[in-house]
Amino acid sequence: MKSKTGTKSELNQRRSNFLLCIPLFLILLITFLPYGSFGQPSSLKFNNTNLSEALLQVSKILNFTVAFDSKEMEKHQVSGTYNLQNPEDILVQLLRNTGYKAEKKFGSYLIIPVIQEQLQATPLFCRISGLVTDQISGEQLPHASVYLPVQNLYLVTSVNGTFNFRIPVVKSLRISIQYMGYQSVDSTFSITDTTTILTFRMKQKTMELEQVQVRKARLKMIDQNKEASHSTINPVGFVNLPNMGETDIFRTIQLLPGVGYSENSSALNIRGGTADQNLVLFDGFTLYNLDHFFGTFSSINPNVVKDIQIYKGGFDSRYGERLSGIIDITGKTGNKYSPKVSGGLNLISGNLTTELPVSEKLTLVLAGRRSYADIYSSYLADALHENQVEDINTSTSDNSIVQLEPGYYFYDYNGKLTFSKSEQEKMSVSVFGGKDFLSGKGEGKIKQAYSETNNDADWENYGFSYSWIKQWKENFFSNLQIGYSGYQNQYAEQTEVTTKKGKSTTTTLFDTYEKNELNDFSASLRNEFSLGQKNTVDFGFQGKYNEFTYLKNAGTDAYYSDIANSSWLYSAFLQFNTQAVKNLNMKLGGRMSGYNQSGKLYYEPRFSVNYRIADLVNLKFATGRYYQFLSKVAPTQSYGYNRDFWVIADDDKHPVLSSDHFIGGATFTYKRFSLDAEAYFKTLDGLQLFLYIPPYQKNEDPGSFIPPGQAKKIQLPSKFISGTGQAMGIDLLLKYESSLFTSWIAYSRSKAIRNFAEINNNEDIPASFDKAHEFKWTNLLTLGKWNFSGMWIYSTGQPYIQNQKVDNTLTARFTYDRLPDFKRLDLAANYNLQVQKVRIKLGMSIINLLNQENYNDIYSRDFNFDTTTFNETTYVRSLGITPNFFVSFQY
Repeated sequence: MKSKTGTKSELNQRRSNFLLCIPLFLILLITFLPYGSFGQPSSLKFNNTNLSEALLQVSKILNFTVAFDSKEMEKHQVSGTYNLQNPEDILVQLLRNTGYKAEKKFGSYLIIPVIQEQLQATPLFCRISGLVTDQISGEQLPHASVYLPVQNLYLVTSVNGTFNFRIPVVKSLRISIQYMGYQSVDSTFSITDTTTILTFRMKQKTMELEQVQVRKARLKMIDQNKEASHSTINPVGFVNLPNMGETDIFRTIQLLPGVGYSENSSALNIRGGTADQNLVLFDGFTLYNLDHFFGTFSSINPNVVKDIQIYKGGFDSRYGERLSGIIDITGKTGNKYSPKVSGGLNLISGNLTTELPVSEKLTLVLAGRRSYADIYSSYLADALHENQVEDINTSTSDNSIVQLEPGYYFYDYNGKLTFSKSEQEKMSVSVFGGKDFLSGKGEGKIKQAYSETNNDADWENYGFSYSWIKQWKENFFSNLQIGYSGYQNQYAEQTEVTTKKGKSTTTTLFDTYEKNELNDFSASLRNEFSLGQKNTVDFGFQGKYNEFTYLKNAGTDAYYSDIANSSWLYSAFLQFNTQAVKNLNMKLGGRMSGYNQSGKLYYEPRFSVNYRIADLVNLKFATGRYYQFLSKVAPTQSYGYNRDFWVIADDDKHPVLSSDHFIGGATFTYKRFSLDAEAYFKTLDGLQLFLYIPPYQKNEDPGSFIPPGQAKKIQLPSKFISGTGQAMGIDLLLKYESSLFTSWIAYSRSKAIRNFAEINNNEDIPASFDKAHEFKWTNLLTLGKWNFSGMWIYSTGQPYIQNQKVDNTLTARFTYDRLPDFKRLDLAANYNLQVQKVRIKLGMSIINLLNQENYNDIYSRDFNFDTTTFNETTYVRSLGITPNFFVSFQY
């Protein structure tokens, strides 16, 4: 029999669950009820009703004031069914062919006679719909900026490249369209109908100039959106920046303020967040591991990228599941008119991309990349492999200095099939896969001991998506996406330590194995609905299923962790966008998620606003609450590459992460110069680390932990610890843009801290990527057929753990130091030529021209034996002066 206390507790729990469900029900109710169903009919039917009575009825229902001559109105009869949308539209319908019109004066509508030459009634509004495409390939261009200067209206094209305006009737209309990497369009059109459909075929900017050709268009590489923390970068210009073998998307993103620069290009540390706190979407599916070649390149092939949208925080309610940033990438759909083949070769890898118009409505894109270091290793590949070693802590004579000799290769592939049923409807299937193989060997020596380490690793990332995009009407758009993606990482390490005591020699073997696997299944529906001239509503739903496993062994007899779990996440969002106030754009929305592992609902309010003062200043602000339900955990005692692992939140051992964002700033524009400044503050809760006692800190091997007679594996001491964090800073971006030259300076002043009760007695500790100052200066110059570029990067040193001790109670003491300041100058020059129908680009980059001595990381581990105790320290140096050559072609 249940106790009264238990019964009361259950009733309270049910009541709480019922109350939590009420907001979700309201969102669904608002979403599905037709406009106008709250307290008013959607239409009104008249049967030989005099116009005076009809006007009174509709004004009462729609709650507006109307003034008219009742005797004159009673002379007219109306019949039929009228849609009750808004006062302007219903008055136009009722007064059609009566010789009267409505004019709004001081908040009221006046019914006045139409002069004789205007007796043929004209509508008050017209609808302008459009499509923005690539002039040569026919690709529809998403997220293009569309601006009506006279009406002061601004929007961006949909994923399908379409846009829609509803404006008062005009005889002519000026439209300005901009898209990164394309020549801007600014044209005036005659408007002769209530519905006008326009198609804009934009011409891509070439990166070279003809002998006598002069262009007024600016060479744009980075665009700071009017919204807070929203940026767009130009994929076309990637290849002209200095690179270490492969053109890289994430290296370009790292040139933005607020994104930490690292030679591990996959590590997008955005405003105090870790890389796993960013949601990276490619054609709608989530990518979970984003690097190649020991972190030198990202796994995104730039040859298949059409559009990149970057949100560094404060993002709206369309996006969820992450705390820090959003990288939303749209892949190419392929050339609709003729086949296109492009490729390239550098000192690391080769790539090939094909675009095929299979039929009038069907296009195909295929692409692949592979490194060849396992077949032939160039000097650049050798330089990237080699971690140069130097003992900078000479005061500790008992340290063992380790040099690693890794060897590896990678490959990736992309495929996309697109069926364009019409300009308003499109379906596509996108596939991605990539894998890396790594093996390494290292050794270290001191007087008392000799250590030899061998490790092998492989990791892979894969994804698939189906997208259906439909423009139902001029004012209603839907995007359905179904996706699957996954990630797998395996790591095996053997360390053999030989120690001497007198004449006796002892050899101890430490064997570890780790495996982490994550799968993601998702379905989402996004909708956009225009309400009148200056308002839109975004709403949608998402369902997601995740499963993961993590295993960490210590030899054949013991293990640290062997866990597996799965989860369901259901989300709905609603967002209202308005430009009703002149020069003011506002987004107000929210996101709500139900999570089965915790049985709770999570509410995420979002708000952003920007206000334009003349054409010179744009003020912006954004705030919001964000949740994350799966994340990476860092093992504190592990060293080496790619050792963090994914876990799913269970609201117990692994908490749900949360963050609050507060962002404010302004953009100042004057002629060819612009300055963007943003200040931010955000909190972080639910951060995790994995503490454990390594076997080499014991005076015996792991097998000695097994009690006599116990055959199965035992669990060695380990613990997941949870903590909090904060991040704050100021980001500045100063740009100059002309037709031949563009330059920008990105500066960040920031601080990121963490706090764990089990580490350093609950004191604040620096985040592993914390840098007080970071300065990045990028320049691109086009002269004839030549492209020149240069980058200067400076940052204060990031922290590293100089010494760490974990005791038997699984509390830790970390001693921190900082790496030397990072300084690097890179230069590049490319030459463009054309041989018949083949366009060829020859390029050279020089990385670290001044041969600065930089360090990527320093890590150490302590060995504790009966015969000796010593510390093994590994210094991972950055590249010295390193040239790179490449050739690419397009046919």
